Amino acid sequence: MSRLFVSGVVAAALVAVMTPAPASGVTYDKLANLTFSAPVQIPGVTLGAGTYRFHLTNPDTSRNVLQVLSNDGSIVYAMFHTIPDGRAALTEDPVVTFRETPEGVPPAVRSLFYGGEHRGYEFVYPKGGPNMIAEVIPQPEITYTPFPPPAGEPVFEPEVEAVAPEPVPEPLPEPVELPRTATPLPLIAVGAFSSLLAGLGLGLLRRRAG
Repeated sequence: MSRLFVSGVVAAALVAVMTPAPASGVTYDKLANLTFSAPVQIPGVTLGAGTYRFHLTNPDTSRNVLQVLSNDGSIVYAMFHTIPDGRAALTEDPVVTFRETPEGVPPAVRSLFYGGEHRGYEFVYPKGGPNMIAEVIPQPEITYTPFPPPAGEPVFEPEVEAVAPEPVPEPLPEPVELPRTATPLPLIAVGAFSSLLAGLGLGLLRRRAG
């Protein structure tokens, strides 16, 4: 957990830059112009990088309510209660300390001390304290648009290996009927000739027998 937190002293050195105190000392309403180089948290709001005015809202009736305005005083960003805080070492210029926050979370201002004063103002945050959860920024959906190739440039087409078609079996030839080369006439002639010879033979036998 210690690696997830930023040291309050280091955060103060990196984030807050104090303007010099007025030559006449601290003003009656405890005005301090603070310039932050990165976002910081105060009760009720997160301030972006820039210069802001911190002062007592009504120093005549209350000495523990601070108000935060834009650099020109036209915008009121927050107004909140404070409780007394103390320190051992004095500084010439106003100084803020920070609460420890996880990595990725803007540092939260803990206390404000004015130059030359041991007593400071500890900020009172709403119930639950300052934000300790890093903001999750949704990422846009990734899209792309295909562009046609420049004019005259051939379109790349992947080569496809040609596959030879399977051979188709040829159909078997139909049986061929041989042509008839002979006619039945010779057979008839042979039969008639045979009958004639047989008749002549029978006639000779009869004559010899008579």
